[in-house]
Amino acid sequence: MAISTGKILAADYKHMAMLKLIGDVRVVMSSTLDNYCNGLYRRGVLDAMLIDMSETKGIDSTALGLLAKMAIQLRNRFNVMPTIYSPNSDISRILDSMSFDVIFNIIKTAPRRQATQYSELQLQMESEATVREKVIDAHLTLMALSEENRLEFQDLVQALRHQS
Repeated sequence: MAISTGKILAADYKHMAMLKLIGDVRVVMSSTLDNYCNGLYRRGVLDAMLIDMSETKGIDSTALGLLAKMAIQLRNRFNVMPTIYSPNSDISRILDSMSFDVIFNIIKTAPRRQATQYSELQLQMESEATVREKVIDAHLTLMALSEENRLEFQDLVQALRHQS
């Protein structure tokens, strides 16, 4: 597996969780992102979620699927629709093509900032089988968002399931 050139930073401000995705966010980071999200779901209170993609250079479909899963879980658990700050037109185009506007507020101008101290999430490695299950789950979530996504990822999901 290739070493990721990306980083995931996290912070909290009052009852708002914040993620900052830097560089290339790829499948190798899926366990790190998924474990962070699982911690969010266990919170007692969460009033808002902000994902800062201002320094994101690239993001693969697995990471997108995990973010979509997180958005759905936060809506169901806390009635929160996460906000993505994405000033980069290439990244915004990817978000739009995945129907993220259905489950996220997507903004192109910087939100008002509080002094925020982010800390980097440590890269977590899991078995190939566990990662494959996360990849399948992430793509099933994307497929549920739109017919275009279903058509785009159904062959991949089928191939990954045959590897199990």
